[in-house]
Amino acid sequence: MNSTNAAFRVIIEQSLPHGHVAAVLLPFASPEKNLDEALAEGERSLHAAERELAHNLAVPRRLSFVGGRVALRAALSAVSPATREHPVLRTLRGAPLLPPGILGSVSHKRRLAVALAALPTREINTVGIDIEEIPDEADLLRHDLAPKILTPFERRELITLESRDALAYREAVRLRFALKEAVYKAIDPHVQRYVRFQEVEVLPDSTGATEVRFSLPEFQGRRVTVNAWWSRLNEHLIATAVCSPLG
Repeated sequence: MNSTNAAFRVIIEQSLPHGHVAAVLLPFASPEKNLDEALAEGERSLHAAERELAHNLAVPRRLSFVGGRVALRAALSAVSPATREHPVLRTLRGAPLLPPGILGSVSHKRRLAVALAALPTREINTVGIDIEEIPDEADLLRHDLAPKILTPFERRELITLESRDALAYREAVRLRFALKEAVYKAIDPHVQRYVRFQEVEVLPDSTGATEVRFSLPEFQGRRVTVNAWWSRLNEHLIATAVCSPLG
């Protein structure tokens, strides 16, 4: 990854069958530029209403908010250029408040913010995106997330990997966490509640495709499909998900 401190620089854009993804490099403090200067530079690209919202946030949250809005604006411009001048604020549940007829989702970690934008179709009603850092050797000293986030079936799927390659096992667990988070964002408009990790199962394959299984009372007796995908970007895992219209 480029180590320069270019403020909120879009480092990748990619069109996918289910939308457009943009990733933004978040700034960091350096002898050449402090975070206040970087924030001021990034905020100049935002709508005035977005800048007002950002100013009410603490600095760490401002960084992720500005980066997420820059990424989302890039993704939105790709799918609907007419939205370029429309402010993207927040819903009561913290999701981006998008223009009518536009779908979108945002996620961030320490160094990257990512966004997914799409137009609704017969197959796509809501979308979600999540980004997580790929574990390194230091993660082996941290608490294993698997008991908290994986179902018994998912844990059995990783038993052999856990005994063979501890770091690859940690990455596999982190990937499933990212996929579930993307799924939660995609289904949140429909369920409007916290979804437990045990209510969703994800089965990713090596190509990036992911089967999603869920046991949600809100979906009982209704025709609904949730699909998810994943990929790597530098030291990160990116997961995206879409939910079909409820039948």
